[in-house]
Amino acid sequence: MLRRLSADDERFKEVSFTGGLNLIIASTTTSSADTDSRNSAGKSSLIELIHFLLGARATSTTLAMNKALRKTTFTLEMDWPGLSSPLTVRRGGQRAGFVMLSEDVTGTDDGAIFPRTGSVELPVERWTQLIERDLFGLRGDHPGVSGRVLLSFLARRISSHGFNEPTRTFSRQSAPEAASNLAYLLGLDWQLVDEYRQLAARKGDTCSAEESSR
Repeated sequence: MLRRLSADDERFKEVSFTGGLNLIIASTTTSSADTDSRNSAGKSSLIELIHFLLGARATSTTLAMNKALRKTTFTLEMDWPGLSSPLTVRRGGQRAGFVMLSEDVTGTDDGAIFPRTGSVELPVERWTQLIERDLFGLRGDHPGVSGRVLLSFLARRISSHGFNEPTRTFSRQSAPEAASNLAYLLGLDWQLVDEYRQLAARKGDTCSAEESSR
């Protein structure tokens, strides 16, 4: 469960989450009319920042990479398996390739004899691997299933047209890729579904080769 989203910029409004349904709405006053817009409440920005802190690739359009926010460090507090207190994740635009964790949750899967403790800075790629391992139970090879795609199903982004179709997280996502990830989320045989993805990929390669030979 997510606990709190904050930043070291006084302009940023800290957001706290509670158990159950959390709603973000625009502020209204006694002079507000039914026709007043409820946009610009920060809903989309909130989701973008959560994705950024959970390992999304930083691009020129990423909110945290904006020139006005590049020096800001964003912080997300969240529950983590095996920890009695929330894990704190920090990431900013100036060092977008790394995250700072309040606890070293890497464990011993990287060859260490004993688990390490204390804060640690990790590459974003390693952070996404830990999310796959500990939050989604993905260990070893899992072709066709990605932690980032799974997160995109759980936290849809309007910038990726994630609300256009219930079975896709972005408009150009292939049906086979979406199906294998959805199957995993629903507890179905995702490996069986992934065979369809592999067949579709081979069929696409065959068609491309035929086109090239003409």
